[in-house]
Amino acid sequence: QTGSIAFSGPLVHGGLGFWLILIGFILNAAVPPLHPWLPDAYPRASVTGAIFLTAYTTKSAVYTLLRAFPGVELLAYMGAIMTVYGVVWAIMENDIRRLLAYHIVSQVGYMVGGVGIGTALSMNGSAAHAFCHILYKALLFMGAGAVIYSTGMRKMSDLTGRDLYKKIPHSLIYYMVGAFSISAVPLFNGFISKTMIVAAAEESHMLPVFFLMSTASIGTWLCVGL
Repeated sequence: QTGSIAFSGPLVHGGLGFWLILIGFILNAAVPPLHPWLPDAYPRASVTGAIFLTAYTTKSAVYTLLRAFPGVELLAYMGAIMTVYGVVWAIMENDIRRLLAYHIVSQVGYMVGGVGIGTALSMNGSAAHAFCHILYKALLFMGAGAVIYSTGMRKMSDLTGRDLYKKIPHSLIYYMVGAFSISAVPLFNGFISKTMIVAAAEESHMLPVFFLMSTASIGTWLCVGL
């Protein structure tokens, strides 16, 4: 239709090509039900590999969605569902690295939702949250890796009562910084970027999106693996 493969701006809504490209990138962004690759891939990678995956895999999809699909309302609701979906599965998870992988699904949901809301505030929030996510998720995966290297265990039920804070206190400090950030605690980076997206949902009168994202933020704090 355009004679070009360049993403020079938002794609024209509608048509088979539009939807096929969108499906491809929501697969890359791990939007349910196209997400199972993510919680399977990250725990099997090395600790270093998981950090690089965090930086490049889903973030490339978010960048493309920002460029080509801003304001597609369907993405706002899909993203909001992602935020809660990832948290629910993280609560039920016992493997610390799979738990963090499900939190990626939840956090990318905020980014996808921001794209769908389509305002300047929400889209800037999505870009900011993608950058913040790279930083705090790297801390979380490195902290989990330190625990695994120190104990040889990755099941949280096996780690209970082992006083890990005495054995690897520095890892605890760095992990806490990541945990506070992903939970959007004030003064940490995740608070700023996540608040931009949630506030944009309220300003756009997308109350279901606002409610789901706010609920997911509370759930994140309860199950981040502390």
